[in-house]
Amino acid sequence: MVTKDKTNNMPTIKHYYDSEDDDETLATAIDDLSSLILYPSQPLIDTELFQDQMQDPNNAHISQCQNTYFMDGGVRFISLPTLGSNTKATSPISRIFEEWLANKLYSHPNKMVNLTNDDDDAMMIDQDDIYNDQLPILEENLELLSEDIINIFKSRKRALKGLSNILIKIRTGHVYTYHQLENGQPLITEDMEDFFQQFPLFVEILTFATQDDNNEETDNINFLLVVENTTLNPGDPYKLMENIH
Repeated sequence: MVTKDKTNNMPTIKHYYDSEDDDETLATAIDDLSSLILYPSQPLIDTELFQDQMQDPNNAHISQCQNTYFMDGGVRFISLPTLGSNTKATSPISRIFEEWLANKLYSHPNKMVNLTNDDDDAMMIDQDDIYNDQLPILEENLELLSEDIINIFKSRKRALKGLSNILIKIRTGHVYTYHQLENGQPLITEDMEDFFQQFPLFVEILTFATQDDNNEETDNINFLLVVENTTLNPGDPYKLMENIH
């Protein structure tokens, strides 16, 4: 609204307050903030391309390691390294995963296992707390299981110092689906039967990692987790890409 000043006849502009202006400003600010939270200004990574690059056998900068854990469905498991050897890049990843696996099998809710405790009695847990209708890992929701694994690596980022890219491939199931021949028969010999009767379940983990060029802790670590359950999603692994920072 325009009025005239009575003293000098100069027009003046009178501004009226409109509460809707503040509402629009607030709404815009909230939208902008939500966009920053949900869609951070980081380059998107093609999951398939990242996996192919990390599994490139000709890339000498990629460290690779494989371990297989055989489980009895309760609290016992045995680790068998089956490919390569842990290097400076893969060692912390293997330790963190094995810590997660041990706590998953040994502990009841809200109870963590001290892996460095030499007192065997301290590791004893009431069997009633362990056994239930659901087998650990093999019968769990894949998305929740994957998020649980990702979260422990996020909480241990300090141990991943110097790493820039990590690919973890996990395959789990019954031993009869561990490795099969072309005709579909399980690759199990007679001398392995007794062992597999005691430990009929397995978790296989393949780790691929690259170190930062400066060998210093990076602000961000590209982390891809690939999980296949030979019963729930055979041949169609669940993939979860994260940027750990």
